[in-house]
Amino acid sequence: MQESNYITPLAKWARILEIIVPIYLFGKSWGVADKKTVDLFRAEFPPFLIDGAEYLKSLVPAGSEALGRFYATYAGAILGFLVVLILAVFFHLVLNDRKFIDSLRFTSVTLLPIALLNGTLSHVMKTFLETVDAATATPEALKKVAVDASWNYFYLNFAFYMIVLWMMSQRTGAKRSRTWGVVGVGIAFMALYIACGLLIMPGEWAELQPKLLQALRH
Repeated sequence: MQESNYITPLAKWARILEIIVPIYLFGKSWGVADKKTVDLFRAEFPPFLIDGAEYLKSLVPAGSEALGRFYATYAGAILGFLVVLILAVFFHLVLNDRKFIDSLRFTSVTLLPIALLNGTLSHVMKTFLETVDAATATPEALKKVAVDASWNYFYLNFAFYMIVLWMMSQRTGAKRSRTWGVVGVGIAFMALYIACGLLIMPGEWAELQPKLLQALRH
């Protein structure tokens, strides 16, 4: 008796969304900066990504604040797709046992912890700067949110990222040697992300702090 596998009509859409949704979450944080927070975002994320998102935002003048906020998230998502596409090439070369579209989906799904890191960094700092005033924004309070808290988020999400890479490799049938290769690519990606400007280093904070305090006063 021949067995038949039932495939829901939404299966293809689910596979597409597995690629689109994490990429959107990963990249949107680069496009939500405004005049008050753009210097902070340039210090917290790689500056060329923030500048790229600002350039894309400038190409389409927004007619309203809501439309501008909507387009800003997609400007960052476009850059997010390019970054994930490049990263997927390396994962595809290491895995070497599936179609590229499957490697792209693997890359996108496993990036969810880092997407959450990006979203947390942008949301927490943007909300803090929008709600705090010059009287309460002491240098110590700013440093605690912008520097100390962001590094704590990074440690936690990096650990989750390594776990997800390992578990997804095993779940999708990758050999043990390729699983270690995937983890190695993930570590190299995070090292490059930090080298390009993720998170605020002590030297950056010394230059950024006066700008933030001045922005809050105005």
